[in-house]
Order: sequence, then C-alpha cells, then structure tokens
Amino acid sequence: MPDDVRLFYALWPPRTWAQAWYEATRRWARGRRGVKVVPPERLHLTLVFLGEVPRERLGAFLALGAAMGAPPDEPLVLERFECWAKPRVACLSGPPPQGAWARFVERLTRESRALGAKVEHRPFRPHVTLARKVSPEAFDASGLGVCLPIHWPAAGFRLIRSESGPEGLRYLTAGEFS
Repeated sequence: MPDDVRLFYALWPPRTWAQAWYEATRRWARGRRGVKVVPPERLHLTLVFLGEVPRERLGAFLALGAAMGAPPDEPLVLERFECWAKPRVACLSGPPPQGAWARFVERLTRESRALGAKVEHRPFRPHVTLARKVSPEAFDASGLGVCLPIHWPAAGFRLIRSESGPEGLRYLTAGEFS
C-alpha cells in the first residue's frame, strides 16, 4: 500500500449537470483531433488541491473538512467557456470570488498548509475542466451548447482521493461535508 495519497477538496455538480456538460462537450469535441472529453463522473470544481500527502494524515484533512462547516450560501458563478493554453484544457470558468467564498477558500488553503499540504500559491479561480489536450490555436468557444452563466449553489463539498489504476484515473470520495 503506497505511503502517500493524492487529495483535493472539491464541489461536485448534480448528476444532471455533469451529464449535460459531458454530452455538450462530446458534441463540441467531435471532429477535433486528440481532444479527451472528461467523463461525467469526474467533472468537479476544485477548491483546494492538496497533492500527495502521507496516508496517515488523511484523518487530519477529514477533520479539517468537517471543521469548515457548510460552504457559503452565495453561488459560485461560471460565466464562460475558454481554453487555458498551458494545461491545454477547455473549461467552464468564472471570476475569482469575493466575500464569503474568498474567505472560505483562503481558510481551507491556509489550514491545509498548516497540516503539511503543499498547496500552490495562486489565486483561486473557479473552473470545471470539460476536456483535455485541447489545441489553443484551434479553440473555438462557440457551439458548446451550455447555457451560461451557471450559478452553482453549493450545499456541501468533498475531500477526494485520486487514484491511477489499470482502468485509468478514479476519484474516490474520502469525506463529504455540509
């Protein structure tokens, strides 16, 4: 059994949203060479990526999630479909949140670092990756067919364990918090 686990805190969309986003992205990607559409069960909005942490610290990150309480009442907004060149992903994205969401993510980040996670120092920008291996030069935002903006009311969030195996990448819920 490996000594480290790969973890992140995230929001998970309702299944109907994930399925609709997947179908729309699949139609959009048709005819675009090399594009890999993210399956609906893996669509999510990362709040804080923790990376590899010692397995024995999993309980501490579960306790942190529980101590955070419910996410803010105000919805997160995803208002555009865009391509991010360096990671070569197409995503639904929104502006960095202000107010309660900014404070929530800052606290989750700060306390995750205090528990030993090597969280990157960059501003939180809400996004859902819909496709990978997208050529920025050939990206065309038209034709996705998802009604924007999306106002995401988060009733809870999850701590996710990411595993690679023979069947590919799997996301396993380690804990749910509301």
